[in-house]
Amino acid sequence: MGEEQVHQVLEAAERIFVSLTGSTGFDRDLSEEILMVVLKSVSAEQQGGYVRQLEAFADANRERLGQLYGKYGPAGS
Repeated sequence: MGEEQVHQVLEAAERIFVSLTGSTGFDRDLSEEILMVVLKSVSAEQQGGYVRQLEAFADANRERLGQLYGKYGPAGS
């Protein structure tokens, strides 16, 4: 996945995170480092629509993702 695609995915992931948590407290450098590793597992066929797939996953699982963040995020128990 090219650098531009990585940045597009990173921007989408950040938008999703903020929309789910209301928090902007994330480490962009760390997010980019982790994303570079994760995206190596995305096949060439899936790369073109990856941002769309990520957004669809977040929309379909919004409630559950919010619950998980509440439970396991920085303020979780």
